[in-house]
Amino acid sequence: MKINILSALMVSGLLLGGCGKDSKEAAKEVNEKKIDQQATAISDDAKSDAKEVADNVVELFSMGMTEYELSKIALQKATNPEVRSYAQRAMNEHQQNEKQLRDMARTMNITLPATMAKDGKDRIEDLQDEKPGTAFDLQYLKEMNTVNDKATDTADDLADNAPNETVKTFARKLEEGDKKHRDQAKQMRNALN
Repeated sequence: MKINILSALMVSGLLLGGCGKDSKEAAKEVNEKKIDQQATAISDDAKSDAKEVADNVVELFSMGMTEYELSKIALQKATNPEVRSYAQRAMNEHQQNEKQLRDMARTMNITLPATMAKDGKDRIEDLQDEKPGTAFDLQYLKEMNTVNDKATDTADDLADNAPNETVKTFARKLEEGDKKHRDQAKQMRNALN
């Protein structure tokens, strides 16, 4: 049994991390194939809905990883104490949400990305290149505003298409948290400008 699980994990890792493919897109492909293979007795509309839910979960997980890593850099390089405090709160909240999202994905048989998506990596690289100071703080807040704005929309979509009340409730919680992060980033950016 352990060998089968380990083999499955290794294959998943190769699928998600191999061939230079973006981990987020690879996870979406794996989920689509799983849904197509497991859902032979359901309608095309139901399959489409399941794929949309899986895509939203993958997107939220990917954006959460990006926000966490952006905040990790900000915690090291931000010069404004409020920005540093915001980064720490964002990291803490995303750590908790990531665990819940992983558990939910596991119960729904949704494969999550093994690594950060290319767009997240690009954001991280851009932020790492910025020197500490007000320009860094502003760039970090801009990135958090952008990612949280997208995450808010994605969480709203997930809540609208949730297969059950547990997923809907969690999606609304994520949506509210991302709105709060987005609004706080916007307010701090305005104050620093």
